[in-house]
Amino acid sequence: MAKGQYKSALSYQLSALLRYPGVTVVAIGLALLASLLQALPIIILGQAIDELALTNQLTPRFMMLVFTILGLAGGLFATIFAVGYAFAIMVLRWERDARQEFFEVVSENSMTFHDQVDSRMLLAVSMQDIRWIRFSLNPALRTIITTIGSFVITVVFLWIIDLTLGIIAVIGIPLYIYFAYRYAVTVEPVRRARSEQNERLTASSQEVFRGIEVVRAFGAEEYEYEKFGKVSKEYQRIQTREGRLTAFYRPTLIMTAVTGLSFLYGSNQVLLGVFSVGTLVQVLGLLVALDVAGWILPRFLLEIRGGYVNAQRIVNILNWKDPLKEPDKPRLTLNWAGDIVFENVNFSYANNNGKNSNYVLKNLNLRIPGGSRVALIGGPGGGKSTILKLLLRLYDPTEGRVLIDGIDLRNIHTRKVRKAVGLVEQDIFLFRMSIRDNIAFGNMVASDEEVIEAAKRAQAHEFISIMPDGYDAAIGERGMTLSGGQRQRLAIARTILHDPKILLLDDSVSAIDAQTEYFLRKALDEVMQDRTSITVTQRLRTLLESDLIVVVDKGELVAVGIHKELLETSEHYHRIFERLPGALQYANGVTDTGGGM
Repeated sequence: MAKGQYKSALSYQLSALLRYPGVTVVAIGLALLASLLQALPIIILGQAIDELALTNQLTPRFMMLVFTILGLAGGLFATIFAVGYAFAIMVLRWERDARQEFFEVVSENSMTFHDQVDSRMLLAVSMQDIRWIRFSLNPALRTIITTIGSFVITVVFLWIIDLTLGIIAVIGIPLYIYFAYRYAVTVEPVRRARSEQNERLTASSQEVFRGIEVVRAFGAEEYEYEKFGKVSKEYQRIQTREGRLTAFYRPTLIMTAVTGLSFLYGSNQVLLGVFSVGTLVQVLGLLVALDVAGWILPRFLLEIRGGYVNAQRIVNILNWKDPLKEPDKPRLTLNWAGDIVFENVNFSYANNNGKNSNYVLKNLNLRIPGGSRVALIGGPGGGKSTILKLLLRLYDPTEGRVLIDGIDLRNIHTRKVRKAVGLVEQDIFLFRMSIRDNIAFGNMVASDEEVIEAAKRAQAHEFISIMPDGYDAAIGERGMTLSGGQRQRLAIARTILHDPKILLLDDSVSAIDAQTEYFLRKALDEVMQDRTSITVTQRLRTLLESDLIVVVDKGELVAVGIHKELLETSEHYHRIFERLPGALQYANGVTDTGGGM
């Protein structure tokens, strides 16, 4: 787990070099060797020219120098290949590990994190930012190491040949490197703005594609065209600005000036008889090679700077302080059949800025006897679903405690809680995989027979059997290829197979027809036996058959009791009851309310 492992963006960016130190040492050593092999042929070429000028014939020494140049060229080719291969191994391994670490950390973060951070931004960071960091290491860092090595070799060689040439190189080359870095610093904010705008462009198109049915249903294509066009034009404007800065900011002119001054001074030294023609060729050859490298160095320094910014974004996510903390010494055993107690619970969701909003639950004190069937009822926004989320430890109370059998849920690891507590959510989410895998999601070791049995108990086996591929049928994105009722039955089958100790149902039968609901209720009756179950509902039959009804309104506990008691003692419950389907028949003495859950 990488949470808290990286103290800064620089440590994250350099982690690729430190993660595999053996490969890193070999890669850097080969890069420096490549710098030397690039310089040696030029130096030997000067010696060959002097040999030819001196003897005016192809002497054995001249031929030896020529073949040495050819051999060094072959060695350079092999070394460059080895450098690229070593760096590729290093950074691709790191990229694989980095994506895995990022995925694991984000997956482990509580729902508070996902409430604050846009999932589209997470996708962009996990794919785009990590990729740009890889680019900052290979080819950017690889090329910079080789180029810096060439700079050092050239400066040392020129200093050995002549003091004046050495001074020109010592002044000019560092000056060039400084302005190349300033170029990267100048362009980097624009590059960052381009990256952020690219995220908006991606998010805008992704939102339309996911909601294309709604866009077409309301004839909003023209509106979406115009909205996307504005984002796209802004992206173009930022790219144009970056291109303009790149076109007019040329630190390579400094290297051109260094080459020109060295050529002028060297030519004069040749005329004075101080330098040979071969020496002048060596000087010019090394400097021209640096000129070529100098054209790409600013761009790769920019890649390094950009990688640093990308690393900072990733580190901010990896080091996000989660308010939901795992216990240092988690409780290993617990009687999940014990009473559930909410003790002075206040809870508020965090806003996007990380600050808590108004309380969703206020001073909630509630005891639920173990093994009882509980109906949770109230108006929209009353806090019903939040109560279920606290029991799943998707969140921890802002204040107060949630206890099971006298043990604070904060003392139990979240994975253990979610193995024992099962939820059939209101907004059903099915994964883009087979029906079998969706049902077995909470119990991946389940046999085919167990999967089929769970589907039968959830009244899903019949519609699955008539599908062309049966249990192997692939479900489309978010299960949109299925009806609402089919999705709910699969979600219930998934929970049945999960076999939780505590069952939570969040209005889980709202999209099922009356006949299927009748059979499904019988299946759920069986599942609810000998375990605590809490059902968020607006169904009369569920209220009548519950051992306890909990009424909440605007985050506060309004009433607790059984149906008959609450009708007499709670005006709030009486008003809700009067609006329920089947309430009029029940009041007139008709006990069959149509099987409503």
